[in-house]
Amino acid sequence: MTAKALLMIMGGLLGLCIRFLYRRFNGSVSDADSVARIFPLLVLVTIAVIFVVKQSWGIALGLFGAFSIVRFRAAIKDPEELVYLFFCIGVGFALGVGQPMLAVVVVVAGTVFVLIVHYVGGKGRRENLLLTITGDSEKYFGEESGGVLAVVDELVGSYSLQRFDIEGKHGQVRIVINQSSGSETAALIARLRKRLPQCEFSYVNLESTL
Repeated sequence: MTAKALLMIMGGLLGLCIRFLYRRFNGSVSDADSVARIFPLLVLVTIAVIFVVKQSWGIALGLFGAFSIVRFRAAIKDPEELVYLFFCIGVGFALGVGQPMLAVVVVVAGTVFVLIVHYVGGKGRRENLLLTITGDSEKYFGEESGGVLAVVDELVGSYSLQRFDIEGKHGQVRIVINQSSGSETAALIARLRKRLPQCEFSYVNLESTL
């Protein structure tokens, strides 16, 4: 009983480590805390299930039947959330079968991998942004050198034109640009505002699912 209690305590601590890892380094667009708060509990539940299953195959079949009728109403929108859930379950399995060192190695290896991906693989990551510019059609949407597209060609460089609308005195253009950071985007918007002072600007991260 003492050994099982120690394994449960260890599982809770490792679950907290996974929770911190997810909250600090996840790239999910959903609420990180609402998902991460269940990680320690998930590890503990997995350990408890393995303890019960090891006692009797009859109980194991009963648990299998009980779990088979469970239906999840909330779909997991981000694959990263699913990976962390399996991460917790794997740690719980390792502790449940009496392999604490394996559980520690899994958490350490997972942490190292996440750090490598975050600090090395994420440096060159760029985002696709949908930039919308709205303004006076006669002043900014003609063929003059001070028009919207001429300024965009000069300041943005490479871009993809998604939509160009002119309706009465109002014009709107939507382009997809590639930026490496929020500060780079803010600097670009500032330059565009300076060249097109009477236009309105908005941009949306196309990689966001919100």
